[in-house]
Amino acid sequence: MNSKNEGIEMKQMIGQDDEQISQYDITKAAHPGICFFHIFFKFCAFFSYLFLGLIIQSTLFQYILIMIFHAFDFYTVKNITGKFLVGLRWYSDFNPRGDEIWRFECFDKCKRSKIDSSVFWTFQFGASCAWAFFLFTNVFSFELVDIMFAGIGASLSWINLWGFYKCSKDQQRKMKGVQSYLTKKGLQMAVQS
Repeated sequence: MNSKNEGIEMKQMIGQDDEQISQYDITKAAHPGICFFHIFFKFCAFFSYLFLGLIIQSTLFQYILIMIFHAFDFYTVKNITGKFLVGLRWYSDFNPRGDEIWRFECFDKCKRSKIDSSVFWTFQFGASCAWAFFLFTNVFSFELVDIMFAGIGASLSWINLWGFYKCSKDQQRKMKGVQSYLTKKGLQMAVQS
């Protein structure tokens, strides 16, 4: 009887894993092509940053290609994938006095799926953290060119992430929940010790 319960628990765990995996199956997304390009330009920027120096000896050509991929990624995320995958768009504008104003838009009538949203937020946050990690490690290795490459990637990626975070009330609500959970756990750990 115990082995029967273990079998049921195992099937439930496998079902949960399948559900988590299918959450990123872009073939079932509402916009599979847009999901692909959201991932593709990030991959190209990372690949060119990590491996292009092994293939091409010219730092200038490497810089040009990395900047092109960063620009494609930034533009695509800001103006296309954000709009279609999560229904959000941000931009900055200037008022007549010359002050910069950030504007945020939300498109409710867009056809979206949970997969679209999962792909967008996971890869945007993951790429932002990865670029920040590369920047942090290069600062300690004193590789000035790599600091510049990683710094540009980190700044563009984090600007996009911050802009979409400010647009999304849902993401702000989730982050407040994470903050309150972490605060609660921190207080519990402090009281216990």
